[in-house]
Order: sequence, then C-alpha cells, then structure tokens
Amino acid sequence: MSVEECAPETGVTSQDEVNVLKRNSDDVGWEYGFLVDANNKDKVECKFCGHRSQGGVHRLKEHVANVGTNAKKCRKSTQEAKDKCKKSLEDSKRKRKEQAARELELREEVNVSRVGTEDDEVTCVGSSEPHKLGPIDK
Repeated sequence: MSVEECAPETGVTSQDEVNVLKRNSDDVGWEYGFLVDANNKDKVECKFCGHRSQGGVHRLKEHVANVGTNAKKCRKSTQEAKDKCKKSLEDSKRKRKEQAARELELREEVNVSRVGTEDDEVTCVGSSEPHKLGPIDK
C-alpha cells in the first residue's frame, strides 16, 4: 500500500510524515489504522475499510475486532487482526482493573485523620519570617 493510498487528502508524501500520522506508540492498533490529521490525535482511519472515527486507537481496535458498542464493526478486517485487537483490548482492561485494585489497597493502608474543625486557624511551625525564593540576602 503506498503512502498516497493511506492518506490521500493529507497530501502526505514522505515516510517521516507517515510516522507522524501513526503517533509515537507501539500499540498494535496502528498496524490497522492511521491518524487522519496530525493535529487531531483522536481521528483515525481504518486501513481495511477506510472508516473514520473519533476516539483514537482504542476505538479503532474496537472497530477492527468487531467488539463493543462504541464503534461501527469493520466488515473487511481479517481474523488475525480481530484476534490481535481483541487481545490488546482485553489486556488493557485487565491492566486497568489491576491498577484500580492496587490503588484501592493503598488507599485502605493510608489513614488520614483531621483533628479540629474547619474554623481552626492554620499556622506554620518554625520561623516567623516569610519564606523567600532565591538567594539569601545578607
């Protein structure tokens, strides 16, 4: 597939410009789509059917894998592409759940208590002089 076939409206002609349209990511989704406009990081186009959507590479993978309700299903994607995109989506979902569980555990370990009422005056302990940024004047 030539560069002109990938992005005819953008007039992209060099390999460097094509790389800009792929984002700086090794996500599997970029094998099956590209950015339509380097200034809009969420607008992508499917290499199989030419469908354009907002939502970035995540929505593109849903489109190619024919999963989810956020994206139109791609009728031209291969079974290999569907499997790769579906696995990538499942892996990212699993990682988000693991991260949420770790954050919840950490929050349960930390016990912050506040003594006093909201009307209490907050005072600084230490020097009565205001803090200055920069070199010390002598």
